[in-house]
Amino acid sequence: MKWRASYRGDRRSPPAVPVGRSMYAKLLMFFMVIALLPLAVMGYFSTHKSSQIVNAQFGSYGMNAIEELKLLLDTSVAQMDNITGNLLNYLISTPIVIEEGETPSYSRYQEEQALRRYLMSFETVNIVSVSVVTPSGKIIGSGAIDPIRLADSSFWHGASGDGGRQVIIHRSDYYYSFVEENTVISLVVPVKDHFGLPSGSRILIDTKADPVVDLLRAFQHNMNAHLQIRSGDGAVLLQSSEGYVGAEDDVVWSGVMEREGWTVEARVPHSEFYRSSGVILNYTLLVAGCTLVFVILIAHFFSLRLTRPIQKLTQSMRRFGQGELFIQTPVLSSDELGYLSRSFNRMTGQIQELVREISRTEKLRGEAELRALHYQINPHLLFNTLNTIQWKARLAGRRDIQRMVEHLVAVLDSSLSVSRTLITLEEELDVVQHFIEIQRFRYDDAFKFTMEAAPELMTCLVPRMVFQPLLENIFFHGFTDGEGEIRLSLSSGPDGITAVLTDNGLGIKPEHLQYVRDGQVVPGKKGGLGLRNVMERFSMHFGDSCTFTIESERNHGTKVTIRWPKTYGETAP
Repeated sequence: MKWRASYRGDRRSPPAVPVGRSMYAKLLMFFMVIALLPLAVMGYFSTHKSSQIVNAQFGSYGMNAIEELKLLLDTSVAQMDNITGNLLNYLISTPIVIEEGETPSYSRYQEEQALRRYLMSFETVNIVSVSVVTPSGKIIGSGAIDPIRLADSSFWHGASGDGGRQVIIHRSDYYYSFVEENTVISLVVPVKDHFGLPSGSRILIDTKADPVVDLLRAFQHNMNAHLQIRSGDGAVLLQSSEGYVGAEDDVVWSGVMEREGWTVEARVPHSEFYRSSGVILNYTLLVAGCTLVFVILIAHFFSLRLTRPIQKLTQSMRRFGQGELFIQTPVLSSDELGYLSRSFNRMTGQIQELVREISRTEKLRGEAELRALHYQINPHLLFNTLNTIQWKARLAGRRDIQRMVEHLVAVLDSSLSVSRTLITLEEELDVVQHFIEIQRFRYDDAFKFTMEAAPELMTCLVPRMVFQPLLENIFFHGFTDGEGEIRLSLSSGPDGITAVLTDNGLGIKPEHLQYVRDGQVVPGKKGGLGLRNVMERFSMHFGDSCTFTIESERNHGTKVTIRWPKTYGETAP
């Protein structure tokens, strides 16, 4: 059978679609939009959020520095006030007399030394000295203070002018061994009641200001900022750098001490405070620019990669529409576009395969019908003859011959009926029972036959006369004098119906097994036509969805397994 494909209509080529250019431009624009739009949105929000976080951290750091400085100053002043209170309580509770100049008696000397020891007991790592200074400049307490330097120091002159309680931050220059650059916090308290002291005496307590100075320097170094401490009247007591001139746009943090009312202020230039935000913005713009270049290159590459296979496939489809039904398009990738190209190639290849398949099917059908003719004889003459034998057996009282003929007629009726190619499984198994009864007349009880089938399979369709040739092969080739066991099992599964036919006969020789599996005649042997006919009829009705396997071991029997799809309906002609 020959097939010819033709194309009718206008033979002119359809206008070419500029797939490469239009698709390339659209894809390039699409890739750039989906890449740059999220990048722009994320860049804006990340820059904005990062700047907020950095500025908030700078602000927190400045406020924490102010609070820490206030805490250090308040703690130092509170500690010196506690020492002052303890000293006044001591003077009240202890009757002593301190005089200017030399001590007149030994008892007065002991009282003065006791007071000196008491004052020196307050000295710690941070408390530099606790002393009582008389109007004449006599110092009772720490021996590290030089009375002459103290009297000449500007600090002492300034503290003497007010006459009230004073807290002063300054550089100490009146110690014998204290370096000039050391800064202290001094508390000067006048003793109004004499308490045994000369009139006009004052208590002097010096505390190291190193933690305060270190905090000022650290803040200036870390934030490039200016920090200062001002008194209530606005005088600068301590500052991190000299000559700093503030600007109106400076970022300022300030706080007021609880005890002295001093103002602690930190100032950061506007440009310095927002410098980190500017760095974040610059890096974001740099990354965005690099990403833009990268996106353009990637979009160009993928756009060409996508449009080239589409253009090739379009050209092949255009030629296919012009009548070249067996054209093949090149497969340029292994993705979905490659799958489309392969599918198009399979479609064109299946046309030629369809022609070959139809030819092969028709040839198999003709061969199967030809082999079926070998089993057909003149039905009219055969049935008339068998009926005559059956009546003669009945008249002669030979019931065994009569039953044997009845079973033979049933088997022949199914075998010679060519009007139906598919019958129900129930009808096919009924033929099997008739065939087995014929063999019982022949071999008596020399063999054992067992058959199992699910009731729901009885209405399923099966090719006519497929089990009888297989059973006949067992008796003819597998058994000796009919001795052996045969088991036929039919079950239902997700892939259809499975029929398993097993026997414990002689089996098939290993060198002959492959010929039998292929449905070929064994060289030098007769037979094999029935088995091949069964295999071809299953293949003709069910195609590739049917499987036929044969397993055999010499002297241990043979196992035949057939699987075909479950089919219902009227028996096919």
